[in-house]
Amino acid sequence: MNVTATQAPLRVLIVEDSPEDFDLCVRTVEKAKLNISAVQVASRESFHDLVATNTYDVILSDYNLGSWNGMETLGILRQQGRDTPFILVTGALGEEKAAQCIREGAADLVLKTRLSALPAAVCRALSDKILREIKERAEASLKENERKFRVLADSIASAVLIYQGTQCRYANRAAQTLTGYSGEELLSLSSWDLIHPDSHSVVIEHGLARLRDKEAAVRYEMKILTKQGEVRFWDVMPGKIEIESEPAGLITALDVTDRKLAEVTPERGGYHDPLTGLLTGAQVQIVFREEAKRSERTGRSFALLLLKLEALRQNNQELGFAEGSRVLCKLANIIGGVCRTSDRASRYTEDEFVLILPETPLAGARRLMQRIGERLKNELRGLPPAISAGIAVFPQDGPTIEHALRSARRTLRGMDGRPTKEFAHSA
Repeated sequence: MNVTATQAPLRVLIVEDSPEDFDLCVRTVEKAKLNISAVQVASRESFHDLVATNTYDVILSDYNLGSWNGMETLGILRQQGRDTPFILVTGALGEEKAAQCIREGAADLVLKTRLSALPAAVCRALSDKILREIKERAEASLKENERKFRVLADSIASAVLIYQGTQCRYANRAAQTLTGYSGEELLSLSSWDLIHPDSHSVVIEHGLARLRDKEAAVRYEMKILTKQGEVRFWDVMPGKIEIESEPAGLITALDVTDRKLAEVTPERGGYHDPLTGLLTGAQVQIVFREEAKRSERTGRSFALLLLKLEALRQNNQELGFAEGSRVLCKLANIIGGVCRTSDRASRYTEDEFVLILPETPLAGARRLMQRIGERLKNELRGLPPAISAGIAVFPQDGPTIEHALRSARRTLRGMDGRPTKEFAHSA
C-alpha cells in the first residue's frame, strides 16, 4: 500500500511517555515519505478520552508506560469497539511475551532498536485493515453490494479473487495486473493453472487445516505463474463467503516478490532457478569443476547428461508462456524424482537442463536417460513436448564443461533414439 504526500495525512496516535522517542517515531515514518499527522499521549485517562472522541488510522504504543502498559492500551481500544490497527513500538520483550501480544491482537511489533522497520509495519497494518473490510463486505452481501465491492476491491494494490471450486468467479484489477491475464482469461482459467506446481501441496495443506479448524491461521506464501511464465511470490489470506447461497473462497494476496528476491542469498537458495527450483547454470559450472578435480584425484570418470526441450519458444508463442513454464516444471520434477542424492541437476539455459552424474560411466547415464524417458511417457500424456538428450563423459570428452556440452549437443537424440532434427520436425 502506497501513501503519498498528495493524500490526506494519516492520523496517527502515539502512546509514548518519552518525548524523544515520540519525535524519533515521527521522523522515521516521515523519512519514508509517509504523510502523517501525529498526536502524543502518555496517560491512560487521556488515551481513553482521545479514542472515544476521535478516529485514528493507526495507533503506535510503547509497551512499558510506567503505571500501565501497551496491552492495556489495546484493551481500552477494543472495549470501545475500535478496529484501529495497533502496533507496539518497544524495547526488547522476549519471544514469549512478543508472541502473546500478537496473539492478543497487536497487528505488529517493532523494536526501538530496529525502528527502520516501522514504516513498512504501518503500511502493512493499513493494507490488512482494508483487506479485512473487503472480506467483511463480501461476506455480508456480495450480490447486493456488488458495485460497492468492486469499487473497493479495485482501489487497492492487492489481488482479490473469488473462487468456487477451481473456477474463478471474480478478479479485481490488481489480480489482472499481477498475473498478466485479463479478467475474462482469469474467469476461464483453473486455479491450478495459475498456482506454481511447487505450491500445489502448500495450498492443499492449508485448505485441509482450514477444514479441520475454522479458526486456524491460514495466511501463507505461495508461488504463481503469470501469463508470461514469470514466477511471482504472493502472501495469501484466504477466507470464505457465499455466492447465491453456495460456498466460495475469497482470496486476497499481496505481491511480495521484490522482498523475497531481496532475501535471496546463497545460504537461502540463491543458487537455484526460481521457476524449477534446480541449480542455475552458473552454479552447475562450479559443480562441474569440483567433480573434475575429484575425478582427477580418484581416476573415476563422471557423466554429463543434457536434456533439451525442443521448440520451446515456438510452443510459448502458440500455447502461451504459462504452458511452457508448466512443462519445464514437470520435467524438473521428473528429473528430481529419478536422480540419486549425489546427482546435481540444473536448468542451464532457457530450454536446457544439465545433470552432473558423479562416478557414472556412459552406460549409467544412458540408463538414467531411459528412466527419464519412461517417466515422460507416463506423466506427460496429452502434451506434445519434444525432448532430446545427449551425453558426455569426463575426461574423454574434454577438460571443461564447455567441451562436454559441445560433445553432448553433437550427440543429441530424441528420447526415443531418433536424431534431434527428425524428432523436432515430427513434433
